Amino acid sequence: MTMPRRVLVLAPHADDAEFGIGAYIARATDAGWHVTVVIGATGNYHRGSVWIDGGSREGEARKALAHLGVTDVRFEKWFNENLALAADYTRIVTGIENLVSGYDEVYVCLPSFNQDHRVLHDAFLTATRPGRTTANLYAYEYPGNCWGPPLPTCGKKYLVCSPVHAVRKLEALMMHKSQFDGRFVCVGPQAAKSLLDQRGSEVGPDPAELVYVMREFG
Repeated sequence: MTMPRRVLVLAPHADDAEFGIGAYIARATDAGWHVTVVIGATGNYHRGSVWIDGGSREGEARKALAHLGVTDVRFEKWFNENLALAADYTRIVTGIENLVSGYDEVYVCLPSFNQDHRVLHDAFLTATRPGRTTANLYAYEYPGNCWGPPLPTCGKKYLVCSPVHAVRKLEALMMHKSQFDGRFVCVGPQAAKSLLDQRGSEVGPDPAELVYVMREFG
């Protein structure tokens, strides 16, 4: 990781970049790479009977990503949280097309049971169709992918990280207090730790994150 590079991470929600490749982001920023995180969802929403303030969510995201060394955080507000199926799809595609230029690596979420993940991933496929960008393209997983569309069966790429970077990922996730404070959730920091350990055990002794190659030029 000695060559300076520019990395773009597209996240449907405020915590998804950390869930997907938080350890890799910490590793990249420590190496002097420029990492941009773009978050698609915006606004207040209900989680059951709990009201989640969108402004607080944005503040948590900036704090968490700063813990990983990211200073370039953007809220594009392409759709209201958990309502992406009602969004202007063309606007999302155009927004992604305008973003990807100039980056060496671009990461997007895999589709999942959550509509925001599905819409962002699908719009990404359209925006990065052949001839639109020469960036290497990858899709990252998160614990919620255990339920939903089947994971790809090929194109696996393991991003091995140090235990220090793994801890920073989990610390960043815990900064999303509106999501995890005082409650157990199936898609939470503990699940992220289990996934780090599982992927690490598949390739060696250290923790790892798994992404899938969508297009790679070398």
